[in-house]
Amino acid sequence: MQASRSEKDLVNNLEARFGVIEKRVKALVAENNDLKARLSELEEELVQAKRDALELEHFHGKILHIREKIERVLQQLDSVGSKN
Repeated sequence: MQASRSEKDLVNNLEARFGVIEKRVKALVAENNDLKARLSELEEELVQAKRDALELEHFHGKILHIREKIERVLQQLDSVGSKN
């Protein structure tokens, strides 16, 4: 039994539609891979930003400590100067 013309058209139409779907799926897979790579980059940037923030916090702590020492020395100098 031979397939009728309408059956052949139907099969060709289905093949064309599946071709379109296959192209879309491949494009989505490629886009997903790109997004995964970008996500990885952003996660690395976040880790580095957290490190930088901790270093900055530590640096500010040192500055505050030095400022306090300077203020104590200045107060001691003032008290020595006022005694003379």
